[in-house]
Amino acid sequence: MAEFDLIPPDYARGRILRRRMKALAFALASVACLVAIAWLGLHSLISAESGKAARLQQAKQLSVKGEAAAQEYRQRKRAVEQQLEALDELRGRDRVRIFVRAIDAAYVEGVWFDALRFYRRELLPAGDPRSAAAPPGRARASAQNAAPRVATPAEIEHYAEIAGHAVNHSALAEFLRRLGHQPGIADVRLIDSGMRPHAEVAAIDARISLLIDARGRQ
Repeated sequence: MAEFDLIPPDYARGRILRRRMKALAFALASVACLVAIAWLGLHSLISAESGKAARLQQAKQLSVKGEAAAQEYRQRKRAVEQQLEALDELRGRDRVRIFVRAIDAAYVEGVWFDALRFYRRELLPAGDPRSAAAPPGRARASAQNAAPRVATPAEIEHYAEIAGHAVNHSALAEFLRRLGHQPGIADVRLIDSGMRPHAEVAAIDARISLLIDARGRQ
């Protein structure tokens, strides 16, 4: 018996076409889903990297600000240190130490002291009408209508005066000689001396002036 196909050709072709269209739609939907998933993943990755870049940029800015603040702090610290060094120089603390060590090293038995005084004198250019206070026994410049001026430590000389006694001229001369050879001590001068009785004992009164020069230390 012969076999007969009872399905019309048009209907069969339509079914095949619909199956193919469904397969194509499913494939397109699958591709769209994959593209969407990939886009979401890429967007998340870009967002994460953007966040990291923003944090790194912020950290960099904070680091730059911190370095600038640290640099400013170091500059201020150095300026304060320089001011303190200048203040110490003006106060002459280092020179006081030099003077005391010189007195100790130059001490001679038979010499004793009543008073130690310190003076400062500003060094002025030649012809400057302004004056600076000088220690006793040293020249003083005239000062009239002098304009106020702030001297730097390098423009200030430090002097000391010793008021004391000696049992004889030999002890006094030896003390002056040894004092003049001490590091940082210069221009030692005997301002005044004279024999005077002290508690029924004759002794020599003496006033000595000297320059304390920290640059002359050894």
